[in-house]
Amino acid sequence: MINIIFWAIMFSVFSAVSIVLLGNREIISGNLFTFSKIVSILLDWRFIVSMIFALLTRIAFMMTNNAVLEIPKLAQSSTTITTFITIISLIFISVANYLFLEERLSLMQLFGAVIIIIGTWIMLK
Repeated sequence: MINIIFWAIMFSVFSAVSIVLLGNREIISGNLFTFSKIVSILLDWRFIVSMIFALLTRIAFMMTNNAVLEIPKLAQSSTTITTFITIISLIFISVANYLFLEERLSLMQLFGAVIIIIGTWIMLK
Protein backbone atom coordinates (compact mmCIF):
# COMPACT_ATOMS: atom_id res chain seq x y z
CA MET A 1 0.00 0.00 0.00
CA ILE A 2 2.92 2.35 0.71
CA ASN A 3 4.11 1.87 -2.90
CA ILE A 4 0.68 2.85 -4.19
CA ILE A 5 0.62 5.98 -2.07
CA PHE A 6 4.18 6.94 -3.03
CA TRP A 7 3.62 6.51 -6.77
CA ALA A 8 0.23 8.21 -6.66
CA ILE A 9 1.87 11.23 -5.02
CA MET A 10 4.68 11.18 -7.59
CA PHE A 11 2.09 11.01 -10.38
CA SER A 12 0.27 13.96 -8.85
CA VAL A 13 3.38 16.09 -8.40
CA PHE A 14 4.76 15.35 -11.87
CA SER A 15 1.39 16.04 -13.45
CA ALA A 16 0.93 19.30 -11.53
CA VAL A 17 4.39 20.58 -12.51
CA SER A 18 3.77 19.72 -16.15
CA ILE A 19 0.42 21.49 -16.23
CA VAL A 20 1.58 24.56 -14.30
CA LEU A 21 4.44 25.04 -16.75
CA LEU A 22 2.09 24.83 -19.73
CA GLY A 23 -0.53 27.01 -18.04
CA ASN A 24 1.69 30.06 -18.32
CA ARG A 25 -0.32 32.78 -20.08
CA GLU A 26 2.63 33.72 -22.30
CA ILE A 27 2.62 30.27 -23.83
CA ILE A 28 -1.11 29.68 -24.29
CA SER A 29 -2.28 33.15 -25.33
CA GLY A 30 -2.84 34.23 -28.92
CA ASN A 31 -3.36 32.13 -32.02
CA LEU A 32 -1.69 28.79 -31.34
CA PHE A 33 -2.14 27.58 -34.92
CA THR A 34 0.44 29.71 -36.66
CA PHE A 35 3.74 28.16 -37.66
CA SER A 36 5.78 30.72 -35.74
CA LYS A 37 3.74 30.22 -32.54
CA ILE A 38 4.06 26.42 -32.77
CA VAL A 39 7.83 26.69 -33.24
CA SER A 40 8.15 29.16 -30.35
CA ILE A 41 6.15 26.83 -28.09
CA LEU A 42 8.22 23.79 -29.06
CA LEU A 43 11.45 25.66 -28.32
CA ASP A 44 10.25 27.26 -25.08
CA TRP A 45 12.06 25.85 -22.03
CA ARG A 46 8.76 25.55 -20.14
CA PHE A 47 7.32 23.32 -22.86
CA ILE A 48 10.43 21.12 -22.93
CA VAL A 49 10.55 20.73 -19.14
CA SER A 50 6.79 20.15 -19.11
CA MET A 51 7.17 17.28 -21.57
CA ILE A 52 9.85 15.72 -19.36
CA PHE A 53 7.44 15.87 -16.43
CA ALA A 54 4.66 14.46 -18.63
CA LEU A 55 6.92 11.48 -19.34
CA LEU A 56 7.63 11.09 -15.62
CA THR A 57 3.87 11.19 -15.05
CA ARG A 58 3.39 8.22 -17.41
CA ILE A 59 6.17 6.31 -15.63
CA ALA A 60 4.55 7.03 -12.25
CA PHE A 61 1.23 5.77 -13.65
CA MET A 62 2.89 2.51 -14.68
CA MET A 63 4.56 2.14 -11.29
CA THR A 64 1.25 2.81 -9.49
CA ASN A 65 -0.45 0.25 -11.72
CA ASN A 66 2.29 -2.25 -10.95
CA ALA A 67 1.89 -1.68 -7.20
CA VAL A 68 -1.90 -2.17 -7.44
CA LEU A 69 -1.37 -5.30 -9.54
CA GLU A 70 0.55 -6.85 -6.65
CA ILE A 71 -2.55 -6.78 -4.40
CA PRO A 72 -4.52 -9.92 -5.27
CA LYS A 73 -7.99 -8.52 -4.59
CA LEU A 74 -7.27 -5.46 -6.80
CA ALA A 75 -5.20 -7.16 -9.52
CA GLN A 76 -8.14 -8.02 -11.79
CA SER A 77 -8.91 -4.34 -12.40
CA SER A 78 -5.56 -2.72 -11.62
CA THR A 79 -5.51 -0.22 -14.50
CA THR A 80 -9.03 1.03 -13.76
CA ILE A 81 -8.23 1.36 -10.06
CA THR A 82 -4.97 3.11 -10.89
CA THR A 83 -6.89 5.58 -13.03
CA PHE A 84 -9.17 6.39 -10.10
CA ILE A 85 -6.18 6.74 -7.78
CA THR A 86 -4.51 9.19 -10.15
CA ILE A 87 -7.65 11.33 -10.22
CA ILE A 88 -6.33 12.65 -6.92
CA SER A 89 -3.77 14.53 -9.05
CA LEU A 90 -6.57 16.94 -9.95
CA ILE A 91 -6.41 18.21 -6.40
CA PHE A 92 -2.64 18.68 -6.60
CA ILE A 93 -3.07 20.46 -9.92
CA SER A 94 -5.75 22.74 -8.52
CA VAL A 95 -3.56 23.69 -5.56
CA ALA A 96 -0.53 24.25 -7.81
CA ASN A 97 -2.59 26.41 -10.18
CA TYR A 98 -3.78 28.41 -7.17
CA LEU A 99 -0.23 28.92 -5.88
CA PHE A 100 1.67 29.46 -9.12
CA LEU A 101 -0.86 30.68 -11.69
CA GLU A 102 -3.03 32.60 -9.20
CA GLU A 103 -6.17 30.79 -10.30
CA ARG A 104 -8.98 30.75 -7.76
CA LEU A 105 -11.36 27.89 -7.03
CA SER A 106 -15.02 28.26 -6.22
CA LEU A 107 -16.60 26.63 -3.20
CA MET A 108 -18.26 24.11 -5.53
CA GLN A 109 -14.87 23.15 -7.03
CA LEU A 110 -13.42 22.61 -3.55
CA PHE A 111 -16.44 20.49 -2.66
CA GLY A 112 -15.84 18.40 -5.79
CA ALA A 113 -12.22 17.84 -4.76
CA VAL A 114 -13.39 16.50 -1.39
CA ILE A 115 -15.81 14.13 -3.14
CA ILE A 116 -12.95 12.84 -5.30
CA ILE A 117 -10.83 12.09 -2.24
CA ILE A 118 -13.69 10.34 -0.44
CA GLY A 119 -14.65 8.32 -3.53
CA THR A 120 -11.07 7.18 -4.09
CA TRP A 121 -10.74 6.16 -0.46
CA ILE A 122 -13.98 4.17 -0.64
CA MET A 123 -12.81 2.40 -3.82
CA LEU A 124 -9.63 1.21 -2.15
CA LYS A 125 -11.40 -0.25 0.86
